[in-house]
Amino acid sequence: MKKANTIGLLYFIIHFLIEITSYYVVFSYYDSVYIALFALVYDTLAFVPEGLYGILNDIGIKIDFDIVGGLISFAAVLMMFFSIPPMLIVITVAIGNGMIHVQGAEMTLRTSEGKMFPSALFVSGGAFGVALGRILASVKVPVFIVLITHILMIIPILLVRFQKANVNEGTLKEFNYSVPQRNAAIVVALATFVVVVRSYMGYVIPVEWYDNSYLSLILMFSSMGIGKALGGLLIDKIGMWRTILISTFGSLPFLIIGNTIIPFSLIGLLLFSMTMAVALGLIVSVMQNYPGVGFGFTTIGLFAGALISAFIMPEGFVAKSILVTALTVVSLVFLSYISRKNKG
Repeated sequence: MKKANTIGLLYFIIHFLIEITSYYVVFSYYDSVYIALFALVYDTLAFVPEGLYGILNDIGIKIDFDIVGGLISFAAVLMMFFSIPPMLIVITVAIGNGMIHVQGAEMTLRTSEGKMFPSALFVSGGAFGVALGRILASVKVPVFIVLITHILMIIPILLVRFQKANVNEGTLKEFNYSVPQRNAAIVVALATFVVVVRSYMGYVIPVEWYDNSYLSLILMFSSMGIGKALGGLLIDKIGMWRTILISTFGSLPFLIIGNTIIPFSLIGLLLFSMTMAVALGLIVSVMQNYPGVGFGFTTIGLFAGALISAFIMPEGFVAKSILVTALTVVSLVFLSYISRKNKG
């Protein structure tokens, strides 16, 4: 296995484990009257500051954010054994989570030689961890078991170091997915907008079959996780433009028809989730010296989309279908404007 893919796999595991920890912590307070506030605080502190962590690595200040973030998240789980205010625990685990995210992005992007699969594989691990973390909290698994799974994170973290992978490796000059003539700010703005749309659509897509059961939870998040990894793989194999067409135009009929037909819905969610790799590749193409900051734009987009969904949520199959279609078309137009049409 190539070093880049090995690092991507190791950070897939790290991402999987940190999301188990984080979502176990947050959903352990699901019955609290403050759960909505806990969720908002968690999303804010886990997603919004990631670009700030990333810029430190981008400018050459070496901080092992995966180790630091892992220790901070470990402290959050330990707090659950004591009478510590839940809000403080949620804040702590969110900060640790965000640090690990940005380290994974930096390491996979800087060692991949312009390929998207390693980073997409890393990102995909989170979806599986989210589902399992929520389930473990729901069935009230003892805290010490999650503490043990969290400690296991040190193994892939050390294995990354054995790969002699340095966060400052690579110039990222081989990332060239965007149209060279486009202004960098426009590329970043439009790609981030697509991430906002993707995040928002995750809440709007009509899925009457989803019933909050463990099976539906696993099916939904697994399809999203597979889609994120597949997006990076397809970009490397068939090019950015073809992947954009598949992930936007190709996913639309499955998303609509799949409202009550589970297999179609899962295919649509899988295809639709590939846009995360698309957006990241485009942003990094114009932020080659600042991949940590570039990754931060995608996480801010995810946060913004989730926040919008709390205030704007259409009712009914027809309204949701119209909105999903409109947003998909807009995303396709924007991505068409900023992405290269050749295999690069």
